[in-house]
Amino acid sequence: MDILIIGGSRFIGPILVDELLKNNHQITIFNRGNIKSNYGERINFIKGDRNDGFRKLRKPIFDAVIDMCAYLSEQTKAAIDQLSFDFFLNVGTAASYNMPQNLPLTEKSPLGDWSLWGDYNKGKVGCEKVLRESRIKFATIRPVYVLGPKNYVDREHFIYSKIKNQEPILIPGDGQALVQFVFAKDVAKSIALLAEGKKTGAFNCAGDEIISLVDLVNEMGKIVGKKPIIKFNPDADGENFKEGEFPFANQSFFCSNKKLKKLGIEPTQLTKGLKENYENYYKYMI
Repeated sequence: MDILIIGGSRFIGPILVDELLKNNHQITIFNRGNIKSNYGERINFIKGDRNDGFRKLRKPIFDAVIDMCAYLSEQTKAAIDQLSFDFFLNVGTAASYNMPQNLPLTEKSPLGDWSLWGDYNKGKVGCEKVLRESRIKFATIRPVYVLGPKNYVDREHFIYSKIKNQEPILIPGDGQALVQFVFAKDVAKSIALLAEGKKTGAFNCAGDEIISLVDLVNEMGKIVGKKPIIKFNPDADGENFKEGEFPFANQSFFCSNKKLKKLGIEPTQLTKGLKENYENYYKYMI
């Protein structure tokens, strides 16, 4: 297949490239090149800013376009209008769902306003609206909280550092909200599977385990080998959470992953993935 990746310079992107190369696809990457631009001879790298248009991409038609970095509806619309392709895969988010009354969220749950996520929610919902109205062949993958080495959101590093240095960890509310995670390598495998099979529709991307914030910190403490010092901030409950104090809100957030699993995706078990990433990466970062 001839595949275009828009973005893909950090975190999930390089893992996705490795996944696609396993099956010898022809890959073109289009991004600003600010983080990673040395992809090797097997990759056609084109430096450019999507907000300036896609004029540098002269290929007549791609088998698939994978859009890793659309955050506004106009960005998705420009990609659809300016590129020629058979299949379009939008990397969305489970934060696009309307604030739920019932959990788990499924792919049939309504999208809409969830003020916890602010403009990120609004922008991603707008991207999906453009896709639905476009009548193209497309898929959207909706990951929950993503974990993994080189995470550009300060999640694992934040918690491990506090535990190792025996600093108090200030958890919002009572820390009993139930949340769910997925590892970057599993997101990459899922994207590759959907693109290669040109599977249409929406797909939640999540692990099997659902865990409270308190239990997550305690599990990470076991991995480090130190007991976390846990304190609580009741004023930061729910949508009042302060990201500088703790990387996850005390608001339950989990999805059904049955649809992707039916296609053969088996997510990494949470504790196993955390241990692997700590031993191979975060241990040396704190």
